[in-house]
Amino acid sequence: MVTLDDRDTATLWRLRRGDADVATLAETVRCDPESLRDRLSELADNGLVAAVDGGYRITSDGERVLAASGTGADDDRIDTPPDVEQRIESFDLRADREAAVRSAFAVLHYWGDATRGEIVDAVYSEDPAGYETRDEWWGEGIRGCLSDLPTVDAPDSPDAPGALWRYGGTPTVAELTDDGRVLLERAVTPFSVRFAVERLDLSDDERAAVRAAVDWLVREGEGDAEEIADAVYSEYSGGYDSPEEWWASCVEPAFEAIPGVKRADGDGERWRYRQRSTGRTSTDPGAGLSDESLASDEEP
Repeated sequence: MVTLDDRDTATLWRLRRGDADVATLAETVRCDPESLRDRLSELADNGLVAAVDGGYRITSDGERVLAASGTGADDDRIDTPPDVEQRIESFDLRADREAAVRSAFAVLHYWGDATRGEIVDAVYSEDPAGYETRDEWWGEGIRGCLSDLPTVDAPDSPDAPGALWRYGGTPTVAELTDDGRVLLERAVTPFSVRFAVERLDLSDDERAAVRAAVDWLVREGEGDAEEIADAVYSEYSGGYDSPEEWWASCVEPAFEAIPGVKRADGDGERWRYRQRSTGRTSTDPGAGLSDESLASDEEP
């Protein structure tokens, strides 16, 4: 039986999600297509994969190899390209902080880009990594590591609302399945801010405006319509002629549909971001908010 390296294992995990051609696999595992084609032939000779029309599929023997490897489907490493994984390991972080960096990368890997707020929303409550607040988690634990990863492009002005962190390869969301969407990385859930925004019926400019507004709210924790518009509208007008129209016709209706974003004062114009548990364990889902705010904002 052939001896598997990390790239082989990553290839098998990718095929476990569905058949794929060589170009898709090469992009996923960050490998030269011709080299990977030769390696896939070896894996096929050993019965771990099988050629299908246009690509490869994993075999039952390949499934058994993964099951016996001790790296279950919840292991973050299975969705991390080898060069990214090597860089993360070089940071010499403790295990929970490595996991948080992997999960932050997973958000970029899935969508292709993300704001700071979208990354924090998707990951912090599930991977707090010992940090007491969202700001500490991002500023002390994630931002520097994420900017140092291969294929990650940090924004020039990372503190500006709506600033995008980008993944340099093909995002997972572009690898469409029969239902038009795949859930690859453990950090990506259908309860996240980003999923909610993507499902709204918005133009590209409107979506960018909503993403920037949410990004500001995640960072600040709470704000009213005027504060949000002052911070965001000039750069992300969404095609609206005034901040009042922008708020009433675009941002406010979107906020109504986004998990974790809710009115802070009944029917008023003040809004609050409260991170909620959506996955494994949420040790501090409201971190960054005052005790008084949390007491008035309990989940039903």
